[in-house]
Amino acid sequence: MDEAAPAPAPAPAAASPARAAIDGALLGVTAAPGLAVGKARWFRHAEIAVPEQGQGIAVENERFASAIRTLAARLAEQTRHSAGAQKAIVEAHAAMLDDPVLRDGTQAQIAAGKSAGHAWRATIRPLADALRAGSDARLAERADDMLDLERQLLAVLEGVETTVPVFPHETILLADDLLPSDILALDRATVIGLCVARGGPTSHVAILAATIGLPALVAVGPALAPLADGTPVILEASEGLMRVDPDADTLVAAQVRLAQAEMRRADMLARAGELCRMADGTRIEAFANLGSIGDARLARDNGAEGSGLLRTEFLFLERESAPSVAEQTTDYQAIADALDGRPLIVRLLDIGGDKPAPYLPMDAEENPALGLRGIRVGLAYPQMLEDQVRAILSVRPTGQCRIMVPMIASLDELRAVRAAVDRIAAELDLPDRVPVGVMIETPAAAVTADLIASEADFLSVGTNDLTQYTLAMDRGNPAVAAGIDGLHPAVLRLIAQTCKGGAVHGRWTGVCGGWPPNRLPCRS
Repeated sequence: MDEAAPAPAPAPAAASPARAAIDGALLGVTAAPGLAVGKARWFRHAEIAVPEQGQGIAVENERFASAIRTLAARLAEQTRHSAGAQKAIVEAHAAMLDDPVLRDGTQAQIAAGKSAGHAWRATIRPLADALRAGSDARLAERADDMLDLERQLLAVLEGVETTVPVFPHETILLADDLLPSDILALDRATVIGLCVARGGPTSHVAILAATIGLPALVAVGPALAPLADGTPVILEASEGLMRVDPDADTLVAAQVRLAQAEMRRADMLARAGELCRMADGTRIEAFANLGSIGDARLARDNGAEGSGLLRTEFLFLERESAPSVAEQTTDYQAIADALDGRPLIVRLLDIGGDKPAPYLPMDAEENPALGLRGIRVGLAYPQMLEDQVRAILSVRPTGQCRIMVPMIASLDELRAVRAAVDRIAAELDLPDRVPVGVMIETPAAAVTADLIASEADFLSVGTNDLTQYTLAMDRGNPAVAAGIDGLHPAVLRLIAQTCKGGAVHGRWTGVCGGWPPNRLPCRS
């Protein structure tokens, strides 16, 4: 994903027997779903050459300080003109640029006579390599951001142009690895898909690809290397594979599927304002998962009836301190306004595990997925929980926002949150009881859904986590991610049990997550 020396690629996802039998297909892990038909073309970073010896300590310190100022200004400008995932990633790079460990390490190297560029590389690259070499796949993906920042600052220091080359139309870009800044610089008029040897499904590259709707496959492994420029390919990112040099019939069939998908999309957009019903006429509500104000606008324009889940992590991650009540209120209000009065279900902060926050002191855990995460973090840091609840309840009009509690495993957790919500609502003199629901993401919650529903106002099945906990497969691990099946009988039975438990007390049950065949959360 950078100019660094090659590192071992993550293991490709285990293929199912059906997928392994497909001739001429490279297998990987879906980073962003979609279908693309085009020609493969390689993108490779050239190593930025830097002299080892400096021109004197004073000169090199000034060069380093000047480059820091220049890059910081560029990142600040990018932040002002970005939103959602892109903004969060740029802000993360800006915070990293200000890291005293990186600055002090670089200045120590300069004091030893090294050039600013050599000193910067000698400081940041070993840290990135150490993250990549570790056993935590998500920390390895964060190393990509360090290597991206390395390259960006070296480009400023050495006056190197780092723009992504111009590619022909219908390019499916191949790379050993990509940097987040590479994705931001791509020309979407010509690049229609990505296929990457390394990387993972939760990397910033994957997040950006999904955000801009670019089909992407990662963790393909060394099998990608022999592919020549100009080779016709069919990227079936949703299926976790890429067909190489397909025959004429297969190519035509894929192009027909693309045309049909575009026709379906146009038809659905034309009917976006209609009420959602199943084939038998049963009325359901189609809500959208949101992570930013841009998502809210897109959901509204595409006919969503509200938001079934607002991920509030975008406010808390990739920063050095927790957001204030005022900052949270401003962002929640902007998203509520963008929905034009439609219901907004706000999920309380769901961090820990795969989403750590640097300002929350948490001990290292042998198995973070089973440790301090979800609502357990909120209950461990009650002031942070109360600040978030206060911000949500400050949104106007009163009643548009509802609160959802993540990673519930017992009634005691729900009761603790309910008590905090009721107390803060009383302080704010709210006229009505605030609805508080729960996410059913653990088998324990699904099995006891009838008990939970006796006190929760609604239930929402989080299929991504429920599936991984039920099947004991980490959805962020490329070695097993392809084996995760949201339609596994065990998962379906737990969803059915959840619905029955909710119905006992007249509660509606929603379904949300990347669960086929529908990626929108529904209420039924």
